[in-house]
Amino acid sequence: LTECLVVWGKAPLESNPDGFFGHAVIDAMRRGTRLIVIDPRVNWLATRADIHLQLRAGTDTALGMAWLNVIINEDLYDHDFVEYWCYGFDQLAERVRTMPPEKAAEICQVPAEDIAAAARFYAGAERGAIQWGLPFDTQVDSMHACLAVCDLMAVCGNVDRPGTNLL
Repeated sequence: LTECLVVWGKAPLESNPDGFFGHAVIDAMRRGTRLIVIDPRVNWLATRADIHLQLRAGTDTALGMAWLNVIINEDLYDHDFVEYWCYGFDQLAERVRTMPPEKAAEICQVPAEDIAAAARFYAGAERGAIQWGLPFDTQVDSMHACLAVCDLMAVCGNVDRPGTNLL
């Protein structure tokens, strides 16, 4: 069972995108999955999430980098997974130092303490998954947003284990 599900710019209840069915999210919530919703809009899932980050549209990369900053600098990452499966971790750690939560807060218009709390919540989950939506494909820095979120999955070891992002 996924302990923490991040629904990032996605509307599974309204559209069932990419086979990510809304009823499955509700079933998971009933069984104890906790939610982080990242979306400028307030929707049904956002009102029931443990954390709703209502970021400024198009600022997803800054938010992802700030999460990585918190997770790496607070030593919340999965050391074994990083050691065995992640190439370039030292360069990533150096790069995300440029995006502390305070800087991302200015860009995303989300309080820095909320950004850090959400990063800790995701990193602290035994099994976490991130589902991102169409806004990732329609941003100017789409590739960077996708890479930041894939890096989040990787550094937390949330890849190809039950309850995480499966390949």
